[in-house]
Amino acid sequence: MGLQRREGDSWFDRQVSPSFLLVTGLILAPAIILQQNLVVKSVQTCLFLALAVLSVSAGKRRLIIGSTIFITTTIIVNLFSPVGRVILRIGPLRITQGALYLGISKATTLASLLCLSRICVRPSVRLPGVLGQYIAETFAYLGKLLARRERVSRHNIVRSLDEQFENIFKSDGRKLTGSPIGANTLSGILLLAVLLILNWAAVFFPFSLLLAKP
Repeated sequence: MGLQRREGDSWFDRQVSPSFLLVTGLILAPAIILQQNLVVKSVQTCLFLALAVLSVSAGKRRLIIGSTIFITTTIIVNLFSPVGRVILRIGPLRITQGALYLGISKATTLASLLCLSRICVRPSVRLPGVLGQYIAETFAYLGKLLARRERVSRHNIVRSLDEQFENIFKSDGRKLTGSPIGANTLSGILLLAVLLILNWAAVFFPFSLLLAKP
């Protein structure tokens, strides 16, 4: 079946099938976790964030701001657990080299994995069996919910979410899992192949001649 191109589809939805993206994400995740060089990890985070922005059709600004806040908060929280040599004092707060290194490492790893899941777990992914169908429907509804511009009411979160899900189902809920799986294009496969090669090469081959390891 050919790829069903709808208005508002992201680049990844048009170029790569959901199942191929999912498999690629599962292979890439260990390369992110195993990476130890902070410079490479930071580059990975910027790269996957840029690709995550490319993978969504709406909410790009919210994704960038949310990721930035998440990374900053994770680093700051880790600074309160001093480890190693003190490199800076801000009032009673002692910023140590170990805490800063650990904070950046955790923040970049988690942010990269979150962005990777945003890229590779598509609402239209197909998994075998009844359980796979339920998981696919869940991803489909979640994708539709995130794409909506309506905000969830803080006063009654459950009722607000229930109303939004009901509106999604009334509008096009029965079409969420009925669209055909798209074929992979050459540009999409090449991009994913380059991502796999670069990220795994960065794990197995030392980059000490090009990047200074902290």
